[in-house]
Amino acid sequence: MVWDDLVRQSGTAPGDEAAHASLAAARVDNRTNLLVAEYNAIRAVMAQKSAASHTLVGGYLTVVAVILGFVVANRADPRLLLAVPVLAAISGITILRRRRDREAANTYIRDVLRPVAVECSGDDRVFRWDDFYARQKDSRSLLYEFGLQLVFPLSGAVCLVVTLPLLGSVGEWLAWLTGLSFLIALVSAYVHQNRTHLARTVTGVHAVGLGLARRLRRPGRDGRPS
Repeated sequence: MVWDDLVRQSGTAPGDEAAHASLAAARVDNRTNLLVAEYNAIRAVMAQKSAASHTLVGGYLTVVAVILGFVVANRADPRLLLAVPVLAAISGITILRRRRDREAANTYIRDVLRPVAVECSGDDRVFRWDDFYARQKDSRSLLYEFGLQLVFPLSGAVCLVVTLPLLGSVGEWLAWLTGLSFLIALVSAYVHQNRTHLARTVTGVHAVGLGLARRLRRPGRDGRPS
C-alpha cells in the first residue's frame, strides 16, 4: 500500500489540518468584518435619525415663531394659528416614529449582532455600549422625552384655545376640529409608545403618596397624628 492509498483511507492529507485551520480563521475574519460593517451602518442610520429629529424640532419652533410674529407684530388674522396644531402633530408623530426606529436598531444590535460578536471574539464584553448608555440615561429619559414632546401638544393646545372664540364659519370650525383630532392622535401615540415609562412613573407617584399618607397618619408623641 502506497502513501497515497493511506492518505485516501484516512481522509486527511498532510497539511489538511493547517488548511482547515486557515480556512476557519478566514471565515471568522470575514464574519467579523461583515459584523463590524453592519454595526457601523446601523449606528450611522441611528445618528442620521437623531440629527433629523433635532433638526425637525428646530424647524417646527422656527415656523411657530414666524406665525406668531405675523399674528402679533404684523396684526395678521389670528386664525393662522389653526395651522400650528396640525404641524405639531405631524412633527411630534414623526419624532416618535424615528425614536421607535432607533429603539428597534438597539434591540437588533443587542439580540442579533452581539451574540455573533461574542461567538467570533470569545469575549462577552463586546457591543455593550447600547446597554450601558440605556442604563445611564434611563433615569432622565422620561423627563427628556416629556419635555421634548410637551413642546408639540402644548403649543398646539394653546393655539386651539386662543382661536376658539374667533371661529365663525363652518370651514373655521372644521379646521379647528381637524387640529384637535391631530393633537389627540399625537397624545395617543405618545402614551402608547411610552406606556412602560408612564406606568413606572404612576407606580412611583402612587408609592410616594402612600408613604406620605402613612407619615401623616402616624401618631405623634401626644397621641395625635403628626
